[in-house]
Amino acid sequence: MIHHHLHTHKKTALCALAFSTAILAVGCKKSPEKIDLTSTHTTAAETMAPTETPDETEATTAEISESSDDAANGGTGAKKVSTKTNTYYSGKVSIAYPDVLNLSDMQKTEAVDALLKKNALSVLDAWDIQPSEDTVNISCEVLSADRNRITVVYTGSYQKKDAAEPTYVMYSNTIDVDNVSDIGFDRFADPYTMAGYVLSGDCTFQTPTAEQKNLSPNLQDEWMKVKNETSLDAYTNLFTNADFPVSQTFPQSFSYEHQGIIYFSIPMPHNLGDYAIVIYAPDSK
Repeated sequence: MIHHHLHTHKKTALCALAFSTAILAVGCKKSPEKIDLTSTHTTAAETMAPTETPDETEATTAEISESSDDAANGGTGAKKVSTKTNTYYSGKVSIAYPDVLNLSDMQKTEAVDALLKKNALSVLDAWDIQPSEDTVNISCEVLSADRNRITVVYTGSYQKKDAAEPTYVMYSNTIDVDNVSDIGFDRFADPYTMAGYVLSGDCTFQTPTAEQKNLSPNLQDEWMKVKNETSLDAYTNLFTNADFPVSQTFPQSFSYEHQGIIYFSIPMPHNLGDYAIVIYAPDSK
């Protein structure tokens, strides 16, 4: 479920008895369905430095096994799925996003690329960005890319013309290549279960970015306190409406799965970095 971050957070409080009961109830729910990532191969999409005109980085590649039909037709034994990072420029806006190369179906390749670009740039409307006045700097990292699934994580910041400081952002996009469609939170985990996990003492956070660390020397400790100021129902609703595609409002939480671990963001106050990324390892819970 990046992502436009909340500068305020709900102050809904649960009484101690109700809170404990909710968490215990969550613990008894079934484990979330996991996506099989055995065929996924990691790539690192290199983010390019801005220039005055749109350009492309060198392609990065990930090998995938060739089908038996390919081999029978004289294949070399392995094909490569490549990703190439492009950067959109307009005024003070710079947003990196990937293209996918070497899929056997050119029409599908074009459709996947169009969906990736559409989602990457959708933040401009969501944040009401005026390129000549507002500053946006977003980089991307392709965590995995194969014939089945592509996972991209976007991080960076934006600053409105009259804002004193930038807002830190993170959003992600996982695409089902075969269906050319977005994969959302409920494909990785159950929203209610994850809401309980966030409110529990077992909740674990990803290491803050360098920019976030500058805001507080004990940022993760602060996150552990602030996360409990949001209710179980509010988190459940947040995760239910996470991720692309965008419906009525831009998601306030984004998620992805990488090497069996589930990652998802929750909003934080601006003085605590605007967002935190929660880590959930299904096999360890």
